[in-house]
Amino acid sequence: MLINGTVTNVDGVQIIGPHETEWSELSSGDCTPRTRWPTMVILHKTLADDPEKILDGHGPPGHAKRTADSWRNDPKHSGAHIVIGDDLSACLADVVLVEAWDANQANLRSIGIEHCEELGGIVRRITLENGVKICLALSERCGIQLQVPRPGSYHEGQPLRRYADGGSSLIGFFGHRDVVSSRGKWDPGEVIFSMLIAAGAEPYDFNAGEDLVVWKKRQADLVARGYQLVVDGIPGPATTAALRSEGYRGGVWALGKT
Repeated sequence: MLINGTVTNVDGVQIIGPHETEWSELSSGDCTPRTRWPTMVILHKTLADDPEKILDGHGPPGHAKRTADSWRNDPKHSGAHIVIGDDLSACLADVVLVEAWDANQANLRSIGIEHCEELGGIVRRITLENGVKICLALSERCGIQLQVPRPGSYHEGQPLRRYADGGSSLIGFFGHRDVVSSRGKWDPGEVIFSMLIAAGAEPYDFNAGEDLVVWKKRQADLVARGYQLVVDGIPGPATTAALRSEGYRGGVWALGKT
């Protein structure tokens, strides 16, 4: 992956970087230079119109390339930073320096990840496993707190109300379905979030503000330790920097101390 100009490898995942091949890039119509550090990751599936069916093994090869090609040739202009296949994944743009057009009003603050899907809702388990590994790497390297919507908190056609302003108070890993009502339950589905929770992500009901309550307490504790923070429940750069000083990997609470 390319993160703020630096190549970052993800153990166990084969990733083609931007411009390493003739297809591993976003067209100029599908992205723009970013004006702020990303604070969230938006997860997608390429089709997302059928209940997900998780299968072992591999499907037809070259899915990541076909997805990247389709974005470049689509006059509607869309594309994500990272596309994950079961055989090969690709980072199509610097996740920090480039704003990709994949998640509507969340684009300004987000990194987009597309998981390749076959017809009938089929997703290969290795695709999701690679997605988790990439999410963990992005969390640590970009200082994005490893937290996800609580299972059962999503309701069909009802995105998170806090995305009304683009998600200024939201930090973490979300689905396209959490951003807009036009995307349903299967974008990206349930399994990827369950896998992230199993890997250590903290689940919250963001509509209920559970994250804000927990983070206000953590920020108050950091202030008591001498850090100059606004206690607002939003773990932005200052909170992340304080946690990094306290020994948390990447400044991320859920990753624990080194």
